[in-house]
Amino acid sequence: MATIVASRVDRKASERKFYTRMALFLVVLVLLGFGPSFYLKGIVPAYPRPNPTLPPTVVLHGTVFTLWMMAIVAQTQLISAKKHAVHMQLGKFTVLLAILMIPVMYLTAVWQVARATQPPFTDPLTWTIVPLAGIIPFAIMVWRGWTNRRQPAVHKHAMLSAAILTVAGPAIGRLPLAPPSLPTFSIIFLLGLLLFVPMMIHDRRLEGRVHPETRLGFTMLAISIAIPLIVFWTGLNWAGFAAKLPGVAA
Repeated sequence: MATIVASRVDRKASERKFYTRMALFLVVLVLLGFGPSFYLKGIVPAYPRPNPTLPPTVVLHGTVFTLWMMAIVAQTQLISAKKHAVHMQLGKFTVLLAILMIPVMYLTAVWQVARATQPPFTDPLTWTIVPLAGIIPFAIMVWRGWTNRRQPAVHKHAMLSAAILTVAGPAIGRLPLAPPSLPTFSIIFLLGLLLFVPMMIHDRRLEGRVHPETRLGFTMLAISIAIPLIVFWTGLNWAGFAAKLPGVAA
C-alpha cells in the first residue's frame, strides 16, 4: 500500500503539532511516574516501590531533569510560535542542561546504592546497571542533536529521541502497572519502546519512511533496555563491578 507524502505546508504544520504534543505527553508520563517519589512525595502513595528519602543529590537530579523537560517543552512551543531566534538561543541552555544531566545521572546511579530503593528482585549494586546503561545512548542522541542543529529534521528527531530516552525507563518503570517482579518489570521496561511508535507513524505519514534518526533513537533505547535485562536474567556479576565504581557507597 502506497504511503502518501504530505505537502511542504502540511508537513510543517503537522510537525509543529506532533512535537508539541509529544513533549507534553512525555511531561505527563514524568508527572505520573515521579509524582509519588518526588513531585508529590508524601501526598500520594509511594508506588510501585518505596522511596524513603529525598537527599540533596536526589533533589539535584530531579531539579536538573525537570529543567531539561521544561526546556524541551519550551523549545517545541517556540517552534510552533515560529520564534526561531529565541529557539536557537534557548537551545544553548538546553544542551548545557543535557551535558549537566550526564554526571548527575551517574552520581544518582551510584549514590542510590546506599538508599537501597531498588525493586525487590535485585540488589542495590546490580540495580545501578539500569540508570548507567542509559547514559551513553542519551549522550549520543544529544550530541547528534547539537552537531546537526543546522539540519532541522535531524536535530528535532535527535532531541526528541534524547527526551524519550530520559523518560522511557525511569518514568514508565515507576507506573503502578503490576507488582515489581522481574517478569513484570521486564514487560513494563520494554513498553518504553512504544514511545517511538508515534514518531515512526509520523515519519511515514510525512516522509514515506522512518527517519534514520528515529531508527537510531529507537536502537539506543533498545540497547539501554537490553543491557539491564541481560544482567538481571542471566545473573551476570554486575554487582562486583559496580562495587568498584567511583562514588559507590554500599
